[in-house]
Amino acid sequence: MPITTQLVVKSRLVFAVVASFVSTNAPAQISKSESQPIPVPAIMLAATSEGPPEAPVAIVVFSDFESFPCSRSASVLTGLLGQTTNIRLIFKHAPAMTNPNALLAHEAALAAAAQGKFWEMHDVLFENQSRLSRADLLKYARDLNLNLPVFQQALDNHTYRPIIERDLAEAKGLGVTATPTLFVNGRRLVGPQGYASLGAVVASAVAGIPKSQTLPEVAAGPAQAINLEHAPAKGLASAPVSLVEFSDFECPYCAQAAPIVQHLLAAYPTKIHFAFMHYPLPMHKESPAAHEAALAAGAQGKFWEMHDLLFASQDKLTRNDLIAKAAQLKLDLPRFTKDLDSHRFKAAVESDRQEGNRLGIDGTPFFFINGHGISGAVSLADFKRLIDAALKEATPPKAK
Repeated sequence: MPITTQLVVKSRLVFAVVASFVSTNAPAQISKSESQPIPVPAIMLAATSEGPPEAPVAIVVFSDFESFPCSRSASVLTGLLGQTTNIRLIFKHAPAMTNPNALLAHEAALAAAAQGKFWEMHDVLFENQSRLSRADLLKYARDLNLNLPVFQQALDNHTYRPIIERDLAEAKGLGVTATPTLFVNGRRLVGPQGYASLGAVVASAVAGIPKSQTLPEVAAGPAQAINLEHAPAKGLASAPVSLVEFSDFECPYCAQAAPIVQHLLAAYPTKIHFAFMHYPLPMHKESPAAHEAALAAGAQGKFWEMHDLLFASQDKLTRNDLIAKAAQLKLDLPRFTKDLDSHRFKAAVESDRQEGNRLGIDGTPFFFINGHGISGAVSLADFKRLIDAALKEATPPKAK
């Protein structure tokens, strides 16, 4: 959907904006009449904002309390807010209809906000994403010493659902289709961002440097030594640039990164050695078996073919789906099935995950260029600039 609404993010206007409720993207069973616009109280806008009102950088985040990528993003945002006074964070509610407990959790956050504890509830909800039932929400309210009868009445009457509906309508108008989606002084960032990549965007905004002149930050310090002994790889082992990816076959952001890697390998056919590391995230239930299936295919010489099939159909990763993919690749099915059912490659996947943990991986995809980490989404153009910079560093100066 094209963007038809321009987001105003100047932080000094946040408190002055009183948005109306729009029911364009409303979940079922709205408790208020859709024909009556409901203003959002300015006090609620203030309660769901954090950071100095005069900060030069405004970050608007559309988020979902039942989404793991949003939880990861929240952790990064909290870290950045603790490091600088240059950021004003504005939280927008965008619960997905596919997440059954998300809507009520967002109502609970606003009910807590009405009692001055939005951010405390925000943190508790993200820390307990698998426990968001009504009973759980009431427990969290008690733990935060909220006025429980008032909180419970707000949940039962859906008092604050119109605010969520307003945010959902705003998200729809802006073409937001995934969470988290962030706007940093109007610049859209989709998906969870790492400290380095988001910090670089913030620094760029503070300095007023055009995006075309900036690069995502690469982790400072000495290069990390990564154990790639058993990693599937492409490119010359002697290539001057080592590109390592920690990835998850069930992660949508990893699927988006896969064609970018293919473009890079095609653009630098002799300059990049690419290694793939397995890092299935704990909330992706089908992912471990998918990674084992890729290695089982690799044992028959078709790791990359299976890699492409898995990313092409992330909604089909059950055991039967994996066997069907093996048949599509004309693998020895009895051998493949035996490897899958016996978990022959489980230890290899776990070894990669432990290596990622040692390196401080905070989500997927996570890349290393010549041992320096890059977390979060990186565009093809930015990747090329990073690789060109790495090539320049790797090339010895010409003798005069």
